Amino acid sequence: MALSKIDISKMTTGTTPVTQGGTGLTSGTTDQFLKFTGTTTIASAVDNAGGLTLVASGTGSSVTQVNFDSVFTNAYKAYRFIGGFRPATNSEDLWFVFRSGGTTTTDSEYRYIVGAEIAESGSNSDARQSAWGQTYWKCSTNSQSNSSNFMQYVDMTIMNPMATSTTFGADDAHAFGTSLVYSGSSQVVVSQFGVNYQTNGNYDGLHMTFSSGNINAYNYQVYGYNPS
Repeated sequence: MALSKIDISKMTTGTTPVTQGGTGLTSGTTDQFLKFTGTTTIASAVDNAGGLTLVASGTGSSVTQVNFDSVFTNAYKAYRFIGGFRPATNSEDLWFVFRSGGTTTTDSEYRYIVGAEIAESGSNSDARQSAWGQTYWKCSTNSQSNSSNFMQYVDMTIMNPMATSTTFGADDAHAFGTSLVYSGSSQVVVSQFGVNYQTNGNYDGLHMTFSSGNINAYNYQVYGYNPS
């Protein structure tokens, strides 16, 4: 019986070489990416719908205020802000204000409510605060300790800060979220808050400051929710 010839050069070990970068694909659509599901496939960027994209971040110390601009755009449905702040002096409140075109708003149109659960040595309690026509909004019922052991942490969703956005029906900017504080009176305070800013406009940034004194240390990240 005659033996068949074997071409050693075409033998492989482990993987089979494929042209076009190993996918067999010669082209794709803008914003597409490779997705692995046991076998290599091509998937649209829509698979990332609902995901988060980092659009801004910052960290620093010993400043009077923290501002960022040109971050909110019409490219996203909403934004998630995550940050930590510590005041230079004890028992200060963290304030937020919208900015537009590098200018901080000054009108008294912030309407907010904050509710908290408070734990301290030997007792627990609840608290609630609100304002109807303030020049800022706050995210905790209690002020923050300036001890280096603690920071005020904020996890906040900001909805539709751009009035020209067609993503949602409301023209006014809204924000809501949660904060964690170790207060200047030795209390652990978890607050939920919400704010409606009654002056609609294109707000592309935020202004952050404490009610008095400097910001001893801060860090923050801002993420955009990808449109579906």
